[in-house]
Amino acid sequence: MRAAENHGSENVVAGFLSGAFAEADTGEVPLSDLDRALIRLLQVDGRQSFAAISRELRVPEKTIRRRVNELLENRVIQITTVADPAVLGYTVGALVGVKVDGRRGIKPVVESMAKLPSVDYAVITTGRYDALVEVLCRDTAELLTVIDESFVRAPGVRSAEVFPYLQLHYQDPVWDAAQQRGEHGDTEARAPLDATDRRIVAELSGDGRLPFGLVGEQLGISESQVRKRVTRMLQERTIRITAIANPRSLGFSMQVWVGIRVAPGHSIIDLAGTLTKLPAVKYVVACAGRFDIFVEAVCRDAQDVMHVVDSEIRTLTGVAHTELLVCLDLYYRAVQPIPA
Repeated sequence: MRAAENHGSENVVAGFLSGAFAEADTGEVPLSDLDRALIRLLQVDGRQSFAAISRELRVPEKTIRRRVNELLENRVIQITTVADPAVLGYTVGALVGVKVDGRRGIKPVVESMAKLPSVDYAVITTGRYDALVEVLCRDTAELLTVIDESFVRAPGVRSAEVFPYLQLHYQDPVWDAAQQRGEHGDTEARAPLDATDRRIVAELSGDGRLPFGLVGEQLGISESQVRKRVTRMLQERTIRITAIANPRSLGFSMQVWVGIRVAPGHSIIDLAGTLTKLPAVKYVVACAGRFDIFVEAVCRDAQDVMHVVDSEIRTLTGVAHTELLVCLDLYYRAVQPIPA
């Protein structure tokens, strides 16, 4: 569930897919030290003013404005809203492990899945599955329909294994900032947004820096109402407005998923909570099926992957089995609220 902070994802790549990024489309974009500093500040607050950034970095405001606009235009970053899918109207989520028919190419099959309205994230992997695909639905009936029509009976799919989400334990799509935090994690339930809040989030998901006055004009409400509602949602941590950037440009050349089985007698929730404290981890979800927990982590290289999996995850109390899937290609788009 990529666009929600209580559900595992701010996430990224270069080249937009339905208004977000598609890493498969372009290569790594090298960034300067100034670019990296800008991105870090915008990850903390995507609406931070250019004047405030200028003071923080001691760089002329016009330089800050120009470079941020270039990063946006070149699709190196996207400034968007991130929210728990549940508050946006998606009460059911699942990760689907897909094996592709050997007579078809993996990439075309996964690309077609990434375009499905119910899919916000798809990644081509090595290992047991050719791809992992995240599905968000209104209810279990919709999930059944999507799985049956778009996966089980889809051309090119040999098999689809479904892992229904039981708890989205932690999501942090902010790659660079995630590496710098010591403790994190958030499982607090939040009330669904009302119709006006959802419409505001939908407007800001495409451009998190859109002036509140323009948002108000689109929705037929005052600028002050928009500002008040956004401020409340931010203070309550219902949403975040953040910059999402290409992880490879930030120095993270490898992204992995780890399937974990929990040893009998140990708490899945306790282990999930411990996993959220690992700096490399950006997504933790408890699920039903072959695995009890799925973890997504970002790493700088293969040695970093080895350290995270072998020294940080496998040694945790309660871990009975781990299975590593290395990500080769990634498709992501911001989750849009379901109209209330």
